Amino acid sequence: RREAADWIAAQVAGGRRVLAGFDFGFAMPWVDGVGYLDGRVPEVADMFALWDLVDRASQGAPDDFAGAAVHDPRFFPSFWIDGPTPAHWGDGSTKRRRVEVVAAQTGAGTPVSLFKLAAASKQVGKASLAGMRTLRYLRGLLGTRLAVWPVQTPGRGQSVVMEIYPTLFRKQALGGVRKITGRAAMAAAVAHFGCTLSPDLPEQFDDHIGDAIITAAGLSRLAGTASAWNPGGMTPDIARREGWIFGVGA
Repeated sequence: RREAADWIAAQVAGGRRVLAGFDFGFAMPWVDGVGYLDGRVPEVADMFALWDLVDRASQGAPDDFAGAAVHDPRFFPSFWIDGPTPAHWGDGSTKRRRVEVVAAQTGAGTPVSLFKLAAASKQVGKASLAGMRTLRYLRGLLGTRLAVWPVQTPGRGQSVVMEIYPTLFRKQALGGVRKITGRAAMAAAVAHFGCTLSPDLPEQFDDHIGDAIITAAGLSRLAGTASAWNPGGMTPDIARREGWIFGVGA
């Protein structure tokens, strides 16, 4: 994680302007009148303060690992760790961010709640907590040269980091959610966004590489769409507390 952040920082230091998408939740759900984590951290009022909390709760684990945060008494009661639906889960509405609800309503996909760790193959919670630490580290490296969208509106010359959801771009390009692991299928997918593939791309690759490629192609098109930067359903308070997945609601 730190290696990836250091690479981005090096690109910016070398004079490049970077648009970097990260496939994990940038924040937790915020419940009006309650706050984060079912009201146990009333002093934490926005995304950046939440990152600070996650970092402290991770107890200095290397490479931004955040396993300790899950078991911190301020965090643990909000998670669904294993077994059947826990009593505190209710209907799940307070466990999802607004953008996750909008994604499902608009057909963009159904992002998994950060708090649901029971489904090991689909859980994103631990990766999101670790990712928050990495973003905090990257922000510390770059300072005002970096904008975290949508909390901050990118200024002239700034590099930008944003939350992405590769499923959104696969659905737009191919009409389905299947992973792309072959060159022929990928060529057709990126063509939807007006892109072509590098001749160096092998005939077969893993689905992580596939998601990175289709997302890069999608972002190259979507970044020029004004509505993507100001999507319907995103208020200033939602932007600074919960964040948003770029492209949902655009």
